[in-house]
Parts: sequence; C-alpha cells; structure tokens
Amino acid sequence: MFVSVKFFKFEFLVFFHSTKVNNCLSLNFKNLFFFMKKGTKLYSIMKFRCPVCHEGDFLEGHPYSIKHLGDVRQKCNSCGQPYSKEPGFYFGAMYVAYALGVALFVAVWLFTYLFFPSLSSFWNIFIVALLSLLLAPYFFSLSKIIYANFFFKYKSNKK
Repeated sequence: MFVSVKFFKFEFLVFFHSTKVNNCLSLNFKNLFFFMKKGTKLYSIMKFRCPVCHEGDFLEGHPYSIKHLGDVRQKCNSCGQPYSKEPGFYFGAMYVAYALGVALFVAVWLFTYLFFPSLSSFWNIFIVALLSLLLAPYFFSLSKIIYANFFFKYKSNKK
C-alpha cells in the first residue's frame, strides 16, 4: 500500500504493508527494511557486525566509548575471522571517513538551503561544524566497518 506524505512543500510516497486485526489497522514496516537482511553488506555495516558471518561484534565497544574509541577487535568472536589483513590495514578507512564528511556537508547544506533559505552561510557552516564534531566518533567507527566490507565477503556457514 502506498501512502502520500506531505512534508513542507514536498510530497513523498511511502510503501507499507497493513493488516487488520480486531478491526484495528496494524502497520507493518518490516517491508521497508528488506535490504537489511542478514547476508547483505548493509546489515553488517548498520549493526557493526563481522563482515564474514554477521554474528560477532566488529568493535571493542560502542562508537562513543571513550575507552575503546574506534578500536577494532583482532578477530571475530563468533567465526574467528581476523579483521586485519596487514599492519596499517585501516589507514584506507580515512578515505571513507572523508566521503562520509563530504556527504554530511552536502546533506546539511541542501537541507538548510531547501527548508531554511534565509539562513546565512555562517549558520550553515556552524551547523556543519557542530554536526561534524558530534558525529566524528561514529563516522570514525563507521568508516572502518565500511572499509572492511570492501575486502571481506559474507559466508553463511563459516564456523
């Protein structure tokens, strides 16, 4: 079922599956996340899981954990896959982090341009800088899991 949703002057079509239970409409948004199934790279990236088995943790702690900021485990605690192919393997993740920073800049700039056109350039830059600082630990960890997914392939029965 498609539903039209208006947001400011933009209109979006949203797909969802609905069922009737006891004459009440129940919405099922699971169909929206069909691309997050186990076995896809997006599943591994969004859940910070092992790129090979999608079971074990990729990071030592939470992306915002001060003690383990961006620390990648030596190997998967589920399948035993080593996460580093060579010393300095994750230096390439800097390019991914740069791309994430540019994407953040463009997204914030477009959002403020479309929804707040009278906002000055100073405030645009201030918002981008503030979000960059707040999201830096997350982007640091996210860039490593994205980079690892370039080099490791999913194996469903790896144990």
